[in-house]
Amino acid sequence: MIGRVDRGIRREMRARLVAWELTVAEFTTLSVLEATPRLSNAQLARRALVTPQSMIEILAGLERRKLVDRQLDPDHGRILRAELTASGRRLLATAHPAIAALQDEIFAGVSAEARRAAATAMGAAMAHLSARDGLATPPPPG
Repeated sequence: MIGRVDRGIRREMRARLVAWELTVAEFTTLSVLEATPRLSNAQLARRALVTPQSMIEILAGLERRKLVDRQLDPDHGRILRAELTASGRRLLATAHPAIAALQDEIFAGVSAEARRAAATAMGAAMAHLSARDGLATPPPPG
């Protein structure tokens, strides 16, 4: 069931993000950086649930589009820290409502109590997976 829900949500997100020429992984990366700026490639990859190799490609594309800027970490010369540019923040602000509307559509007809229970269960599952994978904090949803 989780796989089917994931595929359905990703399909809907892809369709909605076309207007901003964003993939689901790019939107997720931008959203993670909005919540937690200056993450390394490895940290972003864990939080966006992609491989470090995939995150390198995602960040390169976002950087080419001037949505993300990466700077060398002053304490670790080989680590690049990523953060949103002003253009990235503006684009994300215009895309967020489309994805928020999707969440509202998904839960339409579901009681507030059932929504809370689902959010609690998904949060607990992500916390368990994060702890198992050695992450200090669970990655943010979607």
